[in-house]
Amino acid sequence: MSAPIVIISASHGGVQAAASLRQGGSEQDIILYSAEDALPYHRPPLSKAYLAGEKDDEQILLRGPAFYEDHRIDLRLGDPVTAIDVPARKVTARSGEQAYSRLIIATGSKARQLTAPGADLPGIYTLRSLSDVALLKQALSAAEDVVIVGGGFIGLEFASTAAKLGKTVTVIEAREKLLMRALPAEIGDFLRDYHASHGLRFHFEANFAEFEGTDGQLSAVRLADGTRIKADMALVGVGGKADLALVAPLGLQMSGGGIEVDASGRTSIEDVYAIGDVASSANLLVHQPMRLESVQNAVDQAKAVAADILGQNPPPTPVPWFWTDQYDLKVQMAGLSRPDAVQTFRGDKSANAFSIVQTLEGRLVAVFSVNRGADHMAARRLIAEGAMLDLNLAADAATPLMKTLKTS
Repeated sequence: MSAPIVIISASHGGVQAAASLRQGGSEQDIILYSAEDALPYHRPPLSKAYLAGEKDDEQILLRGPAFYEDHRIDLRLGDPVTAIDVPARKVTARSGEQAYSRLIIATGSKARQLTAPGADLPGIYTLRSLSDVALLKQALSAAEDVVIVGGGFIGLEFASTAAKLGKTVTVIEAREKLLMRALPAEIGDFLRDYHASHGLRFHFEANFAEFEGTDGQLSAVRLADGTRIKADMALVGVGGKADLALVAPLGLQMSGGGIEVDASGRTSIEDVYAIGDVASSANLLVHQPMRLESVQNAVDQAKAVAADILGQNPPPTPVPWFWTDQYDLKVQMAGLSRPDAVQTFRGDKSANAFSIVQTLEGRLVAVFSVNRGADHMAARRLIAEGAMLDLNLAADAATPLMKTLKTS
């Protein structure tokens, strides 16, 4: 009998890979290693509903505990993999050595750290895992002045949660606008103003200098221009990087900051796959390998890997899509922002419901929506189809996006 399929990390992608293998008919043993002690969980709520106490541990589980037993998935909690031996086709975990027939690497990303003076002071946090949130919850309950270093999605989601809890919140952003790499400037500006209306303070084009402490505890942050901002806790949200420590010795082909994979998740080493934040691949819109840090990307790649292992036809190439929840705003993104695209506005900013449609030579390449879920769902289908839009129709918010196609 062949060795088990081994999956490293019970992340969104790792759990989906195991589930898809079973749903596709695999009878092989499946071992799913997790460095964490908790059952696998959804990460997006960590900075929002879970942090705010609106969801509990059970409500954020990816699957209930019975799922793994019912589907014969050997979930090994608190059992991190420490080494991979490709020639011997085995991994070493805390529990010992394990042979594999196929190996799926889903180790995800880890939070970038600041190396500024004072970065080791108590009161400074990152947000990536359930254990991080446990520390943040305790600190946030006692904090009054919260500083967030980095105006990315995690930082802004945490900011909205902290503001709703009545904290004084300041966001430090190195660039001149919010989310410039991910969103059109118009939406970044809208989010800035919306946060400001809830009491947030911003410092843009701000060079961070140091954390200051009093009696061994964080008390302020200081910018390079001398500005001092009071803080009894700080969240560092300056992005993530692929967690490549385990695979660094393997000699895998790397690209775009991650492990280069093809459309089926195959790496440069036979029978070794990579998915999620750690993987770098081309997609429907970009032909050069790139990492996409999103739950849906990890899930889509996991399904593609399962199909390849099972010898089944690959699923359709998905359109990249993302979302973020901030206050009562649901911001959804389909496609990838293009600086050379033509932008068409539809909706009503004053009603907090609008979309920005991006086209290249009339072909839809991206839609960015605020509280317009129907636009988002239509965009995912239309981008996949390479649809050509009538921009006059697209500018009319009363016309469903699906009905804005060019007729000639």
